[in-house]
Amino acid sequence: MLEKTAPGENPRSKEDYLISRAKEALPHDMYAAKSWLITAKSLFPHSFKVQFEAYHIEKLSKNVKEAAKCFSEIFQNFPDDHEIWKEIENITSCLRSEQCNSEGEFLCQMFQHIPQDLQHRLLIMTADHSEDTMEHCKLLLLLLHRFPQTVSTHGPRLVETLLTAEKHSHPGHAVNGFRRLLACDALPLLGAAPVDLNPKLSLRLLCKAVEFYLAYIEQPQDFQIQQPWDKLFQVLELIGKKLNWELSSLFSLPWSRETYSERLQQYAASHITGNCDENLIRQLSTCIIVVFLRILHDHTGFVNSGDVTYCLVEAFIEPVVSTAEPNPKKRKREDAIGTVLTSDGEYGGNGLALSIELWDILHSNAHLKRELIKLSKQLRLDPWLYPFLTDLAVYKCMYHHLLPRLQQEEDNLCKNLRLASTCFFLKDYKTMLDCIVAIASNLPSTRGKVSTTLTVPAVRHVHFLALTKYSVLQYCCRLLLSAIKNLLQDNFSLTGGTGDLALGHALVLMQIDWPQEAATLSTITERIISRGAFGYPLFQSYIICVDILEELTYLWTEHGGGVSLDIAPGSGLLQNRRIATRGADKGVREEVKQAMRRQAARDGIDPLEELLQKFIINEKASILHSLVVS
Repeated sequence: MLEKTAPGENPRSKEDYLISRAKEALPHDMYAAKSWLITAKSLFPHSFKVQFEAYHIEKLSKNVKEAAKCFSEIFQNFPDDHEIWKEIENITSCLRSEQCNSEGEFLCQMFQHIPQDLQHRLLIMTADHSEDTMEHCKLLLLLLHRFPQTVSTHGPRLVETLLTAEKHSHPGHAVNGFRRLLACDALPLLGAAPVDLNPKLSLRLLCKAVEFYLAYIEQPQDFQIQQPWDKLFQVLELIGKKLNWELSSLFSLPWSRETYSERLQQYAASHITGNCDENLIRQLSTCIIVVFLRILHDHTGFVNSGDVTYCLVEAFIEPVVSTAEPNPKKRKREDAIGTVLTSDGEYGGNGLALSIELWDILHSNAHLKRELIKLSKQLRLDPWLYPFLTDLAVYKCMYHHLLPRLQQEEDNLCKNLRLASTCFFLKDYKTMLDCIVAIASNLPSTRGKVSTTLTVPAVRHVHFLALTKYSVLQYCCRLLLSAIKNLLQDNFSLTGGTGDLALGHALVLMQIDWPQEAATLSTITERIISRGAFGYPLFQSYIICVDILEELTYLWTEHGGGVSLDIAPGSGLLQNRRIATRGADKGVREEVKQAMRRQAARDGIDPLEELLQKFIINEKASILHSLVVS
């Protein structure tokens, strides 16, 4: 029997009484609680409170199907009630969330058991009910994901809402919440659905997606997008199909910089003519730019990742020796670009070469050039292109274009290396030496090792130099040594103190990567023999390589030519005297041998990199004197 209200007590409704009895029974007897609610539903079939409590008990019981049934009845009968809207918001929030707690997982499962027409209606009403534009768009996306057949109906409206909201909320900022929903969620759905999009709108949406992903990749963000390049390629494929782009199918292939680059080059070669169709130009330029930037991004990651970074510099060549059976692929690459590319690291740098080939396509036609300028502005490519254009100038030997670019950059190691390199090839040895002294004064802390590929047989040679102490010092020494070689070659008759100074400096500099410069030592010894004398006041301070010492000792002997050596001014050691074959100069000969032994004993004890660093910094004036000859 229903409880009677006692005199003087506030009357309580019968439905409240039944609900309270159900709640009292719930902790210890679930079935009793349900019985009370069944009674309540029979007596009060239109009571929201009764139905909502029944739904609450089914949720606590983890009864997915019954909870879905109760919720469906409430939603149909009381669609405007505040309590049900709170529950709807919980459900939609869980549906959108990538990670849910146990209650969230239950709500997601329950939603699956709600009839589909009610699911659709619930999501539409929830989206329309939302006053926040971002929330509204997320709910519409949820609807489109759950009901792909509605994309043609609601998709264009969603896109328009996103574009309008971004225009008002984030003008001038490519990375924002609305653009993210557009690029990452809406466009893949629209692209995959049989929806006709206006070509002009499609192109606009594609540019916005490309701009978003490039800006996201270029600048780290608080939020994470997994595999952004793959997502961008998916948008290019889907929207490209709607634009009838032949190249759209390319972006469905697994990523390979060589495959993509080759396909684009083939397409350009077969389709680019004097008068090009506007759609063709837009298709080719857009596709090339995206692939070009991905190759360039991967390349930059390779050369700038890890403990050691790399800097592209002009390197050195030796005469090309033709072989009977050249490597066809390597020969083709060298013939095509006229440049051999080497590296101190495991990555050879071919990503840069491929990027340059694609860049050249974009400049092969006046129509493509104009489109590149337009897209560069739309997509805000300056942060991407500035470092590339510097590498391009190095790669293509554009010294007079490179020099002003470098002078505008912030002072750093790579800049000074490139300035030194550029000034060497422009034969501005004074500025080159200034840069090298600045580099030697602030060498990297990582020791590294010398390179074996600074000189290769080639017509031209560029090299990714490891920014380590030994590699950088070796490169600086090689620049100075090459400048001295040029000087001696141009002034073969150079004699006296300047000539000896140049030869002595060369002997010091070649020690760092000995025996790579063994041929140079032979040339120097021939020069010394032809002159019959050699004087170098810095000899005992900086020359410790055993092989070089042995060669000079041999020159001093009768068999080696009896060259007069003046290598220790003020000590009386071989002051322009030839050594006789019989005992008159026996004491002098022994003094020379002892001096050479002392020098040789320092090899392996005195750190060579510190000795050469000291030489460059402390002997700058002397080095400059040997480089600048009137």
